[in-house]
Amino acid sequence: MATDKPCKNLHRSPSPAQCMEHYGCIYENNHLITLLVDPESGGITDANRAACEFYGYSIRQFRQLRICDLAADRTSGVQEFVDKALPEGMDGKNRVFIDRHIQARGEPIDVEVHTGMMTMLGKNCVYTVIHDISERVRSEQRLRESEERYRDLVELCPEPILVYSGGTILFANKQTERMFGNPRQELIGRRIEDFFEEVYFQSAEHNKLQTTGLLKERFRIEQRLIRQQDNRIFDLEISGVPVIYEESKALQLVFRDITESKREMERAVRLQEHRHAVSFPLYSKAVLEKLYIPARTLSGDFFIFHKVNEEQVIGFIGDVTGKGITAALNISALRVLFMDSLSCTQDPVQVLNDLNSKALQHLGEDYVAGCCFLLDFKTGQLKAAGAGINEFLYVPRGRGMERVIVKGAPLGMFESSEFEEKTLPFESGDRFCFYSDGMELLFSTEELGREHSYLLERFAGAALQDDCTWLSLNIK
Repeated sequence: MATDKPCKNLHRSPSPAQCMEHYGCIYENNHLITLLVDPESGGITDANRAACEFYGYSIRQFRQLRICDLAADRTSGVQEFVDKALPEGMDGKNRVFIDRHIQARGEPIDVEVHTGMMTMLGKNCVYTVIHDISERVRSEQRLRESEERYRDLVELCPEPILVYSGGTILFANKQTERMFGNPRQELIGRRIEDFFEEVYFQSAEHNKLQTTGLLKERFRIEQRLIRQQDNRIFDLEISGVPVIYEESKALQLVFRDITESKREMERAVRLQEHRHAVSFPLYSKAVLEKLYIPARTLSGDFFIFHKVNEEQVIGFIGDVTGKGITAALNISALRVLFMDSLSCTQDPVQVLNDLNSKALQHLGEDYVAGCCFLLDFKTGQLKAAGAGINEFLYVPRGRGMERVIVKGAPLGMFESSEFEEKTLPFESGDRFCFYSDGMELLFSTEELGREHSYLLERFAGAALQDDCTWLSLNIK
């Protein structure tokens, strides 16, 4: 019966030659840049193939070098390396530090050095693994330079700028001190609400300031802030754009003080509303009912009535391109031009011809859509001509409504524009309805011919796409 015999080599320790052969296989085939350093002399006792390729030295050349010979700082000695590389108290823990080395061809390179102790054939060595971090260092340098340029630019900006994240101020330029009334160092780490009272941060639109991670595009909002320090009111336009600040998502907020322009806007609105509050000049001849509802604060719609004499009134309903102050200025200019035209003629077609010439000369690329009409109560006739507002309604008493078309391009569009004119008879009880194109977006032609009360009720809750103006002239 066969019996198993223990193998004689089962518990035999490997010989030094076998250890060196095993170590050589692992060491040479390692893709990491590896050096063995004598901690007493600083001499490089061995280098693997990866180290030879990286530094450009042969193994023979390496063994003639000390570790400090690789340092870009030639004042660096062996002891400095040992202090950084040897575990404190020989506790066996590895060390990591950043250094700058020189390759054989003289090119400096940034490295991250990982060190630890090992024993080879009874001799202590510093086992050193080198990582090339040149690209990382260059990227960090570019980032620092970019941040420095960013800071320089925002410091030169005349508007207050904050970097804001999750409700906290991370950065503030010098201009913020004028608006906040505090040194900018006192703003860092605090909230805008700590300095101002406002009513909008809880709305959906203004919650953009709190949801940095969800924002992908720039935004612009308007907000009124009251400074707690002195109750000063600021109307602000706040422009925000997502940025990466110190490796985190944040918002760059630019504050533009529009307090004075808001006041000017409010004055312009009051003036515009005052002008639209006028009644029909010959109130004994006709009753004017009107709807004037701007889609925004300041409308591009307008209407004018002028008494020619005790029997005639000339009117104009118009819509200028653009919004805001530009539109308001154009309306004021057109009123002046309209009155100047009336000094020459009261015929609607001739008025439009004259206004078209003046619009080309004075309004540039801003066009004016309009309809001019003359009510002659002596003859019982209405003359109307169109320039971009090309229709109105005639509602005779006891008969069906009639949609009247008057062709013509907007004023200021073409030098050779031709304007069509229509003449309609009227009598007591008849109605004429003139309206801007904003009304046509909300109502059908049949609805536009209905009573003022009906249209006013329909406006409740309507989402306006454009300014709306509707005039109804009821002949007495």
